[in-house]
Amino acid sequence: MAAQVTAPEATGAILAQNERVQFLINNNLTSGIAKVRKEAVRDLRILYKNRPSYAIINALKSTVYTDDNMFVLIETSISLLSVGVWDTAAFEIVLQALKYGSKDLRHTLLEALRTSNNPHLINKQSVQFRVLHGLLINFIRRGSHLKAGSEEADKEEMPRIDSFAFLTKEMELEAESQSGSTSPEQKVKDDDMLASRAALVCAYFYITDEEVKDCLLFFLRKGDEDMQSLCLTALTKKLVHHSPDVLLCCLNQMKTAVKWENRDAATKLIEDYKACLEEFGLSQRVFTDLEVLLYDDCAREVRATAAKVITSLGLQAKMQQVVIRKLDDVNEDVRAQGVMSLSILGIKGKSLLNQLLDILELDSSIFVRIQVMRAVKELNIGDRRVVRLLRERARGSGPMSKEARLALYSITGEIEY
Repeated sequence: MAAQVTAPEATGAILAQNERVQFLINNNLTSGIAKVRKEAVRDLRILYKNRPSYAIINALKSTVYTDDNMFVLIETSISLLSVGVWDTAAFEIVLQALKYGSKDLRHTLLEALRTSNNPHLINKQSVQFRVLHGLLINFIRRGSHLKAGSEEADKEEMPRIDSFAFLTKEMELEAESQSGSTSPEQKVKDDDMLASRAALVCAYFYITDEEVKDCLLFFLRKGDEDMQSLCLTALTKKLVHHSPDVLLCCLNQMKTAVKWENRDAATKLIEDYKACLEEFGLSQRVFTDLEVLLYDDCAREVRATAAKVITSLGLQAKMQQVVIRKLDDVNEDVRAQGVMSLSILGIKGKSLLNQLLDILELDSSIFVRIQVMRAVKELNIGDRRVVRLLRERARGSGPMSKEARLALYSITGEIEY
């Protein structure tokens, strides 16, 4: 029945998107107003990512070769590269914009390159890629991690591309109008942002120059939380730069990052150091930090990732012993930590079930018993003894009764009043 209901809905969504695509191509993309064409290009990129279509690619390619507005051409080039179509003309426009564009435009282009699809399709022996490589290295040399090199980087020329020479003057004027008078401190910040983004793009394209690694290592220490997360991923995944310092940064990010997405990303990176933990002498440190993460992180996604990493590193048996020992601790907080860790690790067993039943029935701490109720709900333990105890607790009032009713409903579908 569900398939019969969703099939017409899916068909309707496809038809609606096709109609929207055709409207954008036939009307907005041919408008005499440049802003309308630019917004149409952006909308087509979003629609393509939702449902790829050759009609969108053909329309974007046609726009690159026929439109005469600088902003429309740049937006179209970004769209093509973002969806993984490395068209020569689009690539040339991006190179010109990187060379002569404003600060904000350069940041936008570098982010588009870093998040583009199909980087393996680019020809790294082509003139365009060599020019891109040179530009990125020049941007990196402007960073504050180097004493000199900023002036030399500005003096190096990139070959102009005759077919798009009319863009150069427009972009230079746009950059001048946006630059204005900036303080030395602000200029250093702008150069650092440009250098860090350029290094991330280099890592994305597997450019393994020492300058790239040095730049990423510098901003791993000095950058903000988001930049540190991006640098960790680039160094670990792309450049395969496995060192004790980078691993320690991963562990620190895993514990202290404000955003759960950054903590989750750092936790996932620990898997890549499986073969190096003993060599670095950090195996016990990793084990301890992962153990704390199982119950201490406020985001379930991060705790679930920690459980997966523990399994991947072959630490599940050792962790299970540590967690089960906590259930007999005299401290109620430690017992609660053990129960929370059990639920996220997905550990089940007859002896463990008996232990949880004893805690649920006899433990002196209401908080620990509530954690047991949540654990049996997460593990979906439908044992008749568990159900009986939950029914007894659900008949009362207070937080424990409320939690018992939630667990009972999750396991059996029953509603107790």
